[in-house]
Amino acid sequence: MSNTAVEGSLWRHRGFLQYWSANVVDLVGSGVTQVALPLIAVVSLHASVWQVALLSFAQKLPPLLVSLSAGALADRHRKRPVMVGAALVGGAAFLVLPLADALGRLSLGLLYGVALVSAVAEVFGSTARISFLPALLPRARLLEANSKLGGINSLADSAGSQLGGALVAALGAAHAVCLDVASYLACALLLGRIRTPEPAAVRTTKRTTFRAEIVEGMRYVGSHPTIRPLVLAATAYVAVMAFLNTLWSVYLLRQLHYSAGALGMTLSVGALGGFCGALVVRPLVTRFGPVPVMLTTLALAPFTEVPLLLATPGPCWQVAIAVAMFVQLGCAVTQGSTQRALRQAVCDPALQGRMLATSRWVVYGSQPPAALLAGAAGTWLGLWNGLTVGTVALAIPFLVLRSSSLAALPRGTAVLQEAHRASARPQQESDAA
Repeated sequence: MSNTAVEGSLWRHRGFLQYWSANVVDLVGSGVTQVALPLIAVVSLHASVWQVALLSFAQKLPPLLVSLSAGALADRHRKRPVMVGAALVGGAAFLVLPLADALGRLSLGLLYGVALVSAVAEVFGSTARISFLPALLPRARLLEANSKLGGINSLADSAGSQLGGALVAALGAAHAVCLDVASYLACALLLGRIRTPEPAAVRTTKRTTFRAEIVEGMRYVGSHPTIRPLVLAATAYVAVMAFLNTLWSVYLLRQLHYSAGALGMTLSVGALGGFCGALVVRPLVTRFGPVPVMLTTLALAPFTEVPLLLATPGPCWQVAIAVAMFVQLGCAVTQGSTQRALRQAVCDPALQGRMLATSRWVVYGSQPPAALLAGAAGTWLGLWNGLTVGTVALAIPFLVLRSSSLAALPRGTAVLQEAHRASARPQQESDAA
């Protein structure tokens, strides 16, 4: 499928529409849970700050533990059963919470277990789902598909969080999770109904172990001339943003005296920026090429933090920070969609899952230490000084990408196919040797 053309709008592609809808319902349900889980811990179970931190740790730990295994599994087997199975496991895990609440058996230990199991399922499901996209669509349509997914992801995540707040108020935190359970079931149904033929997993003639396949994926990413610099730039960006986001909300609430409504307005405007970024990414890449677009958006990133550093309490600065957040998330979605499509296009089909898993392991593995570093910086240097350090560090992703060899790639969306052919030649020559 990935080597054939799909004519017309992707909205008329039945398989993509089901794939897109599954992402929407999954993100709306997850947005509800992002609000409900901390409230269950704090309000229902009277958790301490340290206990709430352990809940966050349980949610962030699985990408570090199982991402590489999830990638190898996605490359060994067909991806559709993994996607559907992971959604069902996630739904079953969250169903435990309202049942335990009804039986009076809700506890922090149970909450940690649900968070851990659901996060493990999410890693396996999302790894298979993202690496399935190049089998669903031809390479020339990957940028368009990722931009459509990126736009709705921003809106669905925001809508889910707002819906979660309303449901928690109406039903209670534990019972609000039922919507996430329903979203997992709907996601599994939509993914299971995709009828686009999926190529069989590529099997090598030599016998290999699971560990050897994981190592092969890591070496592939580390040696690939296009994927390696993209992953390094993404890691730098995600790490710095994790550092800034750890301090950001605390600074707004304590130093700039934001109300809950003002904070919600800022987040909503930011989500709208992400949606707009998804709308413009394809025409921008078509006109200027993927690397110039990524470099420009990364170059703008440090400037979007400047209003926060200059701000004083008051509505005028609240508007300025919201506009900066709009630009920041618009740039993030634009460069994120572009680099994801480029990585998918140039990757060997037999290594899609392991490439994605290795990339996510490296990129998101940077978040926990970055958050800890931010806590230390905020404590020792102060919130404003810590944010200043993070703002300056936002130049690092631009420098990483600018110093790479990717500037030689041609312009236009045709680069997705041209880069794939260029990256395939060394592999073919290696196979021939």
